[in-house]
This record gives sequence, C-alpha cells and structure tokens, in this order.
Amino acid sequence: MFRKLNIGMTYCLFIAMVLSMGEAVAQAPAPLSLEKCREMALSHNREIQMAESEAITSDYLVKSAKTKYLPRIDFAGGWVNPGDRALKPFAIDFNIPGVTPPGLSLPLDFISVAPKEVFTGGFVLKQPIFMGMKIVEANKMARSASELAHEKVKLTEAEVLTTVDEAYWRVISVEEKVSLAKSYKSLLERLAQDLQNLYAEGMTTKNEVLKVQVKQNEVELSLMQAENGLVLSKMLLGQIIGVDAEQITLDKSVISEEELSSRLVALTDPYAVERAEVAMLRKKLAITQSAKKMVQSQFLPNVFLAAGYNWTSPNLYKGTQNNLGGDWMIGVGVQIPILTWGDRLHQVHMAEQQVTKAQLELQEAQEKIGLQIQQNRFKHTEALKKMELTKLSKEQAEENLRITRDNLLEGMNSIRDILEAQAMWEKAASADIDARVEAAVTLSQLEKSTGALYQYAEEYHQKQNHK
Repeated sequence: MFRKLNIGMTYCLFIAMVLSMGEAVAQAPAPLSLEKCREMALSHNREIQMAESEAITSDYLVKSAKTKYLPRIDFAGGWVNPGDRALKPFAIDFNIPGVTPPGLSLPLDFISVAPKEVFTGGFVLKQPIFMGMKIVEANKMARSASELAHEKVKLTEAEVLTTVDEAYWRVISVEEKVSLAKSYKSLLERLAQDLQNLYAEGMTTKNEVLKVQVKQNEVELSLMQAENGLVLSKMLLGQIIGVDAEQITLDKSVISEEELSSRLVALTDPYAVERAEVAMLRKKLAITQSAKKMVQSQFLPNVFLAAGYNWTSPNLYKGTQNNLGGDWMIGVGVQIPILTWGDRLHQVHMAEQQVTKAQLELQEAQEKIGLQIQQNRFKHTEALKKMELTKLSKEQAEENLRITRDNLLEGMNSIRDILEAQAMWEKAASADIDARVEAAVTLSQLEKSTGALYQYAEEYHQKQNHK
C-alpha cells in the first residue's frame, strides 16, 4: 500500500514539474528577429505616432480650408436698459391760435417719450464672391501642407527603421562581446590554473603567475563593462520598439555574406522611388508659391454678398409699439485697396525670395542624393571587405593561439607569448564582430538612401490593411 502511495506521489510530482516547466517555457519571451523588431517599431514607436498625429491635424486643416468657400451665417442680439434716470420729455405745442377751438387745449407732455427697454436680434449671411484668389490659394497651401506632413511620416518611418537596425545589431554585437569576454576569462582561468600547478612543482616563478592574475582582473572589468553595455543597448532597443528591456531576447543571428548579398541585390533603382526629403521640399516650394499668390491678391478687390433679417422691440416700424417687428436686407460689398505706401509691393518681393530659396533647397537636395547613395555604397563595400579580412584574421589568431599554447607546454614559449597570443585572438574576434555589425548597419543606411526602406514601410502597411 505504501509502495502504491509513493508511486502515486512520485507521479504527481513528476506531472507538476512538467507543468511548471511548460508554464515557464510559455512565459519566456520568444526571440525577436530583425523583421519582428522592425514591425514592432512601425506599430509602437512614439516618433512615428507623433508624425502621424501631425498628418491627421493637417487633414483637418484641409477640411477647414474648404469651408471658406461656403457662406457664413451669424446671429447677433442685444438688450439695452436706459436705466432709472428718466429721459427729459419733449413736446410739441399743437395749440395754434385761431385754429384750436376754444376750450380744447392739448397739454405739452401729451406725446412725451418715456424710457423703455430695447431688444434687438437678427441673422446675417455673408458669402464671399471674389476674394482675389485668397481662398483658392489658401486651399492649395492646406493641401500641400497635408501632403508634406504625410511625407514626413514616411521619412520618420525610414529613420526609425534605420535606428532599429542599428540598435538591433548593437545588441547582437554586445552580446557576442560578452560571450567573447567570458571565453577570454575562461582561457585565462585555465592558464592561471596550469601556472599554479607548475608553480607548485617549482617549474615557474611567482612573477609569471601574477602576470596572468593581473590580466584576469582586466578581463573581469571588461566583462562587467560589456554586461552593463548590453543592458543599456537593450533599453535603447526597447524604447524604439515599445517593449521593456527585460523582455528582449534576440535571435542569435549570424551576419553572413550571403544574407547581405541577397539584400544588396534586392535594392531597387535608386531613382525609382522619390525620397521623402525631396517630396517634402517639393511641397514646401508649392506652399511658398501659393503664399506669393496670396500676397499678390492684395492688389485685387474683394467682393462679398451680405443678407440678413433683424428684429427690434419696441417695433420701430409701427410707431414704437411694444411688440416685435423686423425687416430684411440684402446687399453687395466691394473693398478696393488704393494706397498702402508700397507695403504690398514689399511683401511680394519677400514672397519671391522665399520661392527662390525653396527652389534652391530642392535643387541642392536632388544633387546630394546621388552623392549620398554613392558614399553609402562605398561604405558598405568597404565594410564587406573589412568583414572578409577580419574573419581571416580571427582564424589566423585562433591558429596562432593554439600553436603558442602547444609550444608553452613544450617549453618553447613564455607566459608573455601566450598572453600576447590570447590578447591578439581577443582583439581579432572583437574586430570581426564590429566588422559584421558595420556591414549590416551600412547596408541599412544604403537601403534608406535608395528608398528601399520607404517601400518596406509601405508594404508593411498594405499587409496590415489586408488583415
């Protein structure tokens, strides 16, 4: 019986352990790939959200500008109380000698006016007919400003994607350097143990042991700095993609030449997609041109229609009877500017200079695009070559370390030689990590300059809309 009970308890404990392990695995965050980090940034990044908010605001500006074509209807009303102070009566003497019958005398205050409360109210309709093209150009400016804001969203997305790539590969780089520091530390610990054994047997000096121990302290500090750098790197990536640093676990991605080559081949014609910066400058030029036309419209007349209906009490249309009376009105107004002492002309010259400046900015940006693309191509090509050479140097340093260690055991090399070989290996491995990260980052910069990242963001939004 006890045996059955023990078997049952053991089985229950086993099931509980399996369930707890499954729960721990389920709670562990899934490793994030570069693709996933990009998608999370496009969905949660605050800079993109702020740019989108500005774009939505500009859309409302367009809707507001369209209403300027429509009539305005206003209501105005008022109430007046003359106060307690009575108005001085006035009267007309109707007692005309020889006309007024005897015995019939009209008092002077017979038609005196007493103070009353006055109520007024009415509706007024105003319809612009011709405002010197001000409304037309204001609508053009609003549309251009809206399009500029939407292009700014595209630019922000491309910049965020570039930042995500840099932050992602920085985390990968620091993680590899932490592993490298641990490996270096392990090598020194093994070397220190071997020297301790040799020192115990009298085959080496205390000085040689101390050299390795000093190097161990240096590596310990380097490891701590690398671990702190890893925490900060994850915090930066988490801020960009909208997650906590503790939840970030990245794929142990290896930056291979094949992967970089495939992305490089996939780049489109650099002039097939217009850069958001250029599109924004085009919209800025359109805004300055519309602003110039608005200034020129100050030389033209303004024509508007006005109509309305007003009520008053006392009724002025029926001898100030104490009831409500009203009347309608309609008219056309014209405002023609005549003399402003050259103010409008000066404003036109100022607007022309703003147009010229916008044109020059657009031309300069277009000329710099080709230069920037070529520079980024050179940087990426150099990074690929550097990646190839550092990989070779790492392999040579590993072989040198192996030979030096074997020679040390045979007494052909000193402790100084092995320490130098280990330091050379650590330096070569670190340079290899930096070179691979540099190759990935320069490719992201090249993708941004050629417009590939704009297409990536657009394709992402299309996928989201189809879901």
